[in-house]
Amino acid sequence: MKNTVKTAFALALLALSAVSFSDAASINSTVTTATLDNGLKVIVQEDHSVDLVAVDVWVRAGSRYETAETNGVSHFIEHLLFKATDKRSHGQVDMEIESLGASLEARTSRDWAHFYTVVAQRYLEQSLDVLADVVANPKFHPADIEHERNVILDEIARQDSNPMLTLRDQVFKSAFTTHPYGLPVQGTRDSVKKITREMIVSQYNRLYVPENITVILVGDISPVTGVTAVKKAFGAMEKKSFQPVEMPKEPEKKEQTRKVVKANTKLSYLAVAFPAPSIKEQPDVFAMDILTSYLGTGYQSWMAVELRDKQRLAVEVSSEFITHRDPSVTILVVAAEPGKIDKAEEAIFTKIEELRTKPISEGEMLRARRSLEGGYAFDVETFSGRAATLGFYEAADSFEFARSYIQNLRKVTTQDIQSAAQKYLDPDKAVVVLLGQ
Repeated sequence: MKNTVKTAFALALLALSAVSFSDAASINSTVTTATLDNGLKVIVQEDHSVDLVAVDVWVRAGSRYETAETNGVSHFIEHLLFKATDKRSHGQVDMEIESLGASLEARTSRDWAHFYTVVAQRYLEQSLDVLADVVANPKFHPADIEHERNVILDEIARQDSNPMLTLRDQVFKSAFTTHPYGLPVQGTRDSVKKITREMIVSQYNRLYVPENITVILVGDISPVTGVTAVKKAFGAMEKKSFQPVEMPKEPEKKEQTRKVVKANTKLSYLAVAFPAPSIKEQPDVFAMDILTSYLGTGYQSWMAVELRDKQRLAVEVSSEFITHRDPSVTILVVAAEPGKIDKAEEAIFTKIEELRTKPISEGEMLRARRSLEGGYAFDVETFSGRAATLGFYEAADSFEFARSYIQNLRKVTTQDIQSAAQKYLDPDKAVVVLLGQ
């Protein structure tokens, strides 16, 4: 799924409410797609309930497309696109968007870079003109590069002081020794310091081509109006053939990987990660979503009830399985007092063995699925949430995944979940990372 980590409060409210998922935020409403002459894809979902339009630009340009030498360059580009363009000087991009009563945001992950805003319908063309200029015409001034380099290094320092974020990066680094998913999205201090303007321009020219970009509009527009507006803004981008990147295949693990990271923290942090399917490995994705939810998502999950509430072995628990283009990992995380972390780990592996040998009950499956459905409804209740959900899955594979998600989730049986546990939750292929003193 996009992100199986939700607040317990939000999930509790959604789980207790009678949500009609056939109508949930109209994620299944008609979607119109078009491809411009230059290869750029347009996705439009019409909804006149509010006089707003969510405007999203998704580029398949994350750390998946980097090497150890270029690590962090995709995130670097995200920062630089908000600077000067051919038409706009420093500060003008933000000023124009803010004059529309909106703000322009961006994120970079492993599989994608994402640029987005929400504007009143009457400002659609202006917002698209700004976004198209940002994406298609960056200047990459040397002074801007040096300024943003320092900003990014500060971000890395702040992330390094966050135990949970550090733990996640260490999991991916240990789980992927060949595939670029092992590289941190923001880069390392060393790699960011060595990124040159030539590296930035090369990565930009390779990935920021129309065939590799999707523009998504959700809101108070017709499909014809939406496609016409995108064509006006992005149609001038030069058509270039996109060369698919061949990913190195991660070798299958033969034994458990363990890593200890020293950190000056009051609590100890444990991550137990297992191999997980790519978005193309369906229906395994849906079974793994429910399995991950059952183990650690929400106040009714197994880790919350057993490890935190009953056995008092944990202060905080969570789980994460984000669907990627390539096989990834599902991660179970525990924060505990140092003297209890070993018992928490033992309890997790005992539970994993049980899941591999015995199906969970129908009731347990339904609670886990309801938690996912609630989180999904929460994600797509707004225009921006819907555009982000459609875009996330389009960047990974296809937006159709999002529209059939609940339907496919409800096809999963308890036997499917046990089969997923047997296939993926192999203790001999686990990555265990312990962070603390």
